[in-house]
Amino acid sequence: MLRTSLLVGCFALGASTACAPDPVKWDSEQRTSTPVPAGSRLVLVGDVPAMAPALKPPMLPTQPTASICEGSFVATTARGDTAYAAWWAPRADSSALLVVARSDDGGLNWRPAETADSTDKGRTGCNRPAPFIAADTTNGYVHVVYFMLAAEGPGVFFTHSMGGGEMFHSPVPIVYGERASAAAVAAHGDTVAVAYIDPNAATPQLWLALSQTTGHIFETRMEVSPSTAQAARPAVAVHGHRVAVAWLETSRSSGESVMVVRTGRWQ
Repeated sequence: MLRTSLLVGCFALGASTACAPDPVKWDSEQRTSTPVPAGSRLVLVGDVPAMAPALKPPMLPTQPTASICEGSFVATTARGDTAYAAWWAPRADSSALLVVARSDDGGLNWRPAETADSTDKGRTGCNRPAPFIAADTTNGYVHVVYFMLAAEGPGVFFTHSMGGGEMFHSPVPIVYGERASAAAVAAHGDTVAVAYIDPNAATPQLWLALSQTTGHIFETRMEVSPSTAQAARPAVAVHGHRVAVAWLETSRSSGESVMVVRTGRWQ
């Protein structure tokens, strides 16, 4: 049953626990047997959610010379011919650099890549989920979410650039947890939404983290998918006061999978 009333959700971050009313009133849910394509993006056309295919510029960046972890290259278009790409670059100690590059001609040529996060302490090399990158066409900000092992522990992190893909801010933790998890991000002005698979739940579930401060602080985290099914392939879109999330839901009893798209409005 679609949840349309305010729910009370609690989340744990570090040593503290906080509870807050659900800030989103869900008013629409679609379920289809068509799976969420890997790497696809959720978009809002007016109030209507739709899945857009993964955006990949025609050529991989030639700089820096460091290799690209296979399967980690993700890209998005921005305003005009601007495009951004993010990927993991493996290091000799089996940790990895999160790097971002900008193209001003739709991906034909790339500026030298910028290091978005160099704090990974993991030793899994390229065996990690791909990052997810989004560019906000309203202000040109670039947002990236990713799973890594930080000095304080593993989890899903967020970073962003307010300078066109240069000078990324210090990473902000979305959630700490041991299980490597996928995440997606979308932004519209000061609003940033991150959909992620909870790295702590016994059954993988979709959660949504919301920021009204351009991602400097995520004021709210809320559970979205039911605990009776497994969630994977998160997707998210936001526009004005509308937010949409999507995930691949697999029944624990039957093993059947459906794509779920839920749309709601900020309270």
